[in-house]
Amino acid sequence: MTVTDAVTETPTTAGVLAALDAESFPRGILDEGSKREIRRATLAAVCVPGYQVPFGSREMPVARGWGSGGLQITLGLLGGDDTVKVIDQGDDDGVNATNLRRLIVDSEHCAQTQDTRDCSVVQSRHRIPEEPLIDEQILVLQVPVAEPLRGVQKSVSECARMHAEADYSMIWVSLYEDLVRNGVITKTTGYPVLVNGRYVMVTTPIPRWDVPRLNNAASLTLFGAGREKRIFAVPPYTRVEPLTFDDVPFEVEGDSTQRCARCGSSDTFLVEAPGGRTACSDIEWCTRTLDGDVDTGSHADRSPLRFLPDPSRRVRAAAAATRRDPAELEARPVPAHTDGWTLAVRGVGKVHGPGGADAVPGTGPDTGTAISPRTGAVVAAWDVSFDVAPGEALGLIGESGSGKSTVLRCLVGEEKATAGSMFLTTVGGGDTDVFGLDAAERRALRVDTVGLVHQNPADGLTMKVSAGGNIAERLTAAGWRNYHEIRDRAAYLLEKVEVPLERMDDPVHTFSGGMRQRVQIAKALATDPRVLLLDEPTTGLDASVAAGVLDLLRKLLAERDTAAVVVSHDFAVIEALTDRCLVMNVGRVVESGLTDQLFQDPHHPYTQRLVAAARR
Repeated sequence: MTVTDAVTETPTTAGVLAALDAESFPRGILDEGSKREIRRATLAAVCVPGYQVPFGSREMPVARGWGSGGLQITLGLLGGDDTVKVIDQGDDDGVNATNLRRLIVDSEHCAQTQDTRDCSVVQSRHRIPEEPLIDEQILVLQVPVAEPLRGVQKSVSECARMHAEADYSMIWVSLYEDLVRNGVITKTTGYPVLVNGRYVMVTTPIPRWDVPRLNNAASLTLFGAGREKRIFAVPPYTRVEPLTFDDVPFEVEGDSTQRCARCGSSDTFLVEAPGGRTACSDIEWCTRTLDGDVDTGSHADRSPLRFLPDPSRRVRAAAAATRRDPAELEARPVPAHTDGWTLAVRGVGKVHGPGGADAVPGTGPDTGTAISPRTGAVVAAWDVSFDVAPGEALGLIGESGSGKSTVLRCLVGEEKATAGSMFLTTVGGGDTDVFGLDAAERRALRVDTVGLVHQNPADGLTMKVSAGGNIAERLTAAGWRNYHEIRDRAAYLLEKVEVPLERMDDPVHTFSGGMRQRVQIAKALATDPRVLLLDEPTTGLDASVAAGVLDLLRKLLAERDTAAVVVSHDFAVIEALTDRCLVMNVGRVVESGLTDQLFQDPHHPYTQRLVAAARR
């Protein structure tokens, strides 16, 4: 053996690494672990259509805005036998489409095509191909913003709650406000849709033209949001309905007179072209149309031409409001229990801190403290019981810290009671303890059974939304879907509470304090609740404004057969609005009776001090 042969046969580090690389499976952008995670998230998204499934999004070697979420889905799904097509705003040869296609092919070693009919996976930004996809194909859409509630709710946890409870009233309010301002819904990309009758999903980035084409589509459609780390899906043959009011037709872009300047098509999505002309957004379809390589008849049947704008069917914004009250809400009878009550409260107590009932001894009016000597907990209220009949108003009065507002928050569901029960005749015939319902069921009661007027109007109103829109929020939560009926009901209620109708479409943050409180009262009465809870309804208002609100409430309560509970520290408010009242001190009821009798002949020393202070 020569020296040269020895050198040749001795393996070098570089040679060993090269041999290992030659024998190993070609590495792509994503490792197999990342791909498995994406596939698992995709399967979960397919099982729950429209639901946003979280996944561990990775950094991708692409510029911001190129669609890292869609790219990761495509890389996770592609195999060696697949053929990929990449389009960007309908163009296969654009810079983004070309670079992404090269990146995908180099990573996954799959075939590529520009013919939609030949691909197994389409990755797209802004468009669904004009060529109808079949059940063996997958459409992947890159999504910049995945959360449909982002525009109306900034809290991530609150968005999750709203999805869980199908609480989409604020999305309906945004559509209502758009109609009020513009007479049409101006939202283009990202139009909200209801998927499979359950989840509201955002359709960004596709235009409204493509939204009807998602409904009962044969192909699987996947949406990927890289920054928000979400995947959601529309499985084949799934119902997808754009959110729209019953009397306001959904519209797509364009009009019946437009034609493509290149191929002459009138049943495709058209975009602006030089010289004031329009052209097909989908370049492949346009070229094939020129070559006679398309089925124009079947394509026209599938195009959303029936959704083209019809000016004769559009609303006329604010001019549509009238003063009539829809027949649906005419004087609903308020059911009463055999004992005569609509609302019954039994032994309600709230302890902040450890100990529960064991913290109660040593607290209350007799000791003059709410702090437990045993546990240090605060006994905010204890053993509070009362009932309210239809058409009756009950008052809870006491100084600040007496526990009256705590009791109200327990009734509303804003705080969990430590002890006691609450019964409504509309829930299980009055035999079901409302405190035993879960949080979602308690919130549902606040839609059409229990109305609440907060001390601060900002707590009960959305300040950037119009007066009519705030009432629409309550009505859409209760299932109202007719735009004109919602406006009629809002106009009727605002007129009832003496808010000028010309202010109906103004944001409530432009209103005075008294007018805001009137709007809040109108919102609370929107669905004609059986029980109305009022927490310090005149606190913070000027004397003259407060007097006007009291007159309004007195008139409204007299007109309705509603059971009302009024919380106030002001005997004048309780005297003006209520029939009976309970006096609370240090978390306990110290005296109760008819309001007139308590005011004229108080027995308990604490009540006597309150009355004396009110008479000064």
